Amino acid sequence: MTEQGPTSAAATRSLAGARVCCPALTGVTPTTWSALPVEALERAPSRLAWTASICAFLTVALFTLQAHLQPEIAVVQRQPAVIAAEATLIAVSLLIVIAYRLGWMKPWFSVYAGLGFQLMVAFSIGLFETIAPWPPDQPVRGMSSLVAWILASSLFLPASPMQALAGAFGSAAMGPLAYAIVRNWIQDPGLSPSRIGVLYVPPFLVAGCAWWMSRLIFRMECSMHHARELGSYELEEVLGIGGMGEVWRARHRMLKREAAVKLIRAEALLAHTQRQADVLRRRFELEARAIASLTSPHTVSLYDFGVDQNGNFYYAMELLRGLDLEQLVKRFGPQPGARVVHILRQACESLEEAHCAGIVHRDIKPTNLFLCRLGLEFDFVKLLDFGLARWRLMSGGVRMTMENITTGTPAFMAPELALGASEVDGRTDLYGLGCVAYWLLTGALVFEEPTPTAMALAHVQKDPPPPSQRTEVRFSPELERIVLQCLSKKPEDRPASARLLRRMLEQCPECGVWSPEDAEAWWRTNLPELYAARCPEPGVAGLATLPARSP
Repeated sequence: MTEQGPTSAAATRSLAGARVCCPALTGVTPTTWSALPVEALERAPSRLAWTASICAFLTVALFTLQAHLQPEIAVVQRQPAVIAAEATLIAVSLLIVIAYRLGWMKPWFSVYAGLGFQLMVAFSIGLFETIAPWPPDQPVRGMSSLVAWILASSLFLPASPMQALAGAFGSAAMGPLAYAIVRNWIQDPGLSPSRIGVLYVPPFLVAGCAWWMSRLIFRMECSMHHARELGSYELEEVLGIGGMGEVWRARHRMLKREAAVKLIRAEALLAHTQRQADVLRRRFELEARAIASLTSPHTVSLYDFGVDQNGNFYYAMELLRGLDLEQLVKRFGPQPGARVVHILRQACESLEEAHCAGIVHRDIKPTNLFLCRLGLEFDFVKLLDFGLARWRLMSGGVRMTMENITTGTPAFMAPELALGASEVDGRTDLYGLGCVAYWLLTGALVFEEPTPTAMALAHVQKDPPPPSQRTEVRFSPELERIVLQCLSKKPEDRPASARLLRRMLEQCPECGVWSPEDAEAWWRTNLPELYAARCPEPGVAGLATLPARSP
């Protein structure tokens, strides 16, 4: 498919389970216990660094606030053990931020570091809360600050469900552990078991809720990852949405080759009846098989075809850079006759092979002919979209086509298609190519009618005005005669084949006038962003440095 210009627009897979094993970005594959989608793994270092920086700021701010609002508690918290714990927490937080800034923190390591950091902060909270003596007769009002930390960790720190489980309940356990250590250290009998329960049971209850929230977040991240993954391809950007489905700019995960992926989502088929869904599937497969059977360089190339485990049909094609013929005329006006001949000859080469294979495209129109830069060649034509193709298989002459599907586009529809003829051949495509040539020369449709039905009837009943009467562009009478012959109402009055049409075009005075240098100059002037990728001239890069030969 196509990428129209440098910035123009390029399958949902549902999550089957809670754990998805994705390769780490550093080449190390983490275990399923810590497995995260690639996108979540990429964000893990930054999320940990932001959490650590917030913790460092809040530690300083809260201790400063405590010193001003509760001096009696601040005196107790100035004990060496508390100061050491505070300094350690701040230092570790700053080290995490520095390691992230310097690029030292690997994604998979940051996931494990996040779990350790979560437990360390939880223990620090438990220590800060219990370092001051707590009279046995003093009631417990409220709950431990561990509740807030457990909830915050489940939202901010990246973790798989198993890590979230360990982090949430491990953090809840840090409160009783710190309480027991402090009470033993200062030889204080402490609170009664009931009051300890009031203080530390809520963190365990919240830990269960936080783990459930983490699972939901994990599944959402996995769904987002799989929504951008199809077969061997990672989907990057939507290029277009049509009646058959969606087209995405994609990249092969291993080869890193760009591609255009066309797909029908499984959920989209649910909106149709079973018969309609079967028709769409068959039509989609037919298009892929039609493209795969053709090898002409002027037919878009097919890379892959398949159905994923969730029922999404897709195929991957080469990604083209340029613009279709409709955009060419809308942006730059009618084209010179020499360039039109150059474009039509290439289109004939694609159609010639298709017709020899028994494939009739049936939807030849400007948007299905793409003018691109291919390698170092400019003005290279590619034929797209075989979704309406009729295909006669070589074995047994079985006809493969879709029933009850609107065939063609009214503005470019051959009369026999408008009349619903059951038998069509390659001359139907030549009529559409004549309409395309008319559009290129004049910038206008063959018939300007207010409705699609009136447009289709005009192709059946009206004679097209000569293109020379509708444009100021000069071209030879021979080219005009060829275009009008392609627009003949009866198929037998048109050129007998795409091969014959190509030979007729080669006899036009314009043939060969549009040179590769002309095409390159046009792209350099009008589409410089695509031309810019051209290699430098050999004389600049190498030939100019060669020593001159002696006579």
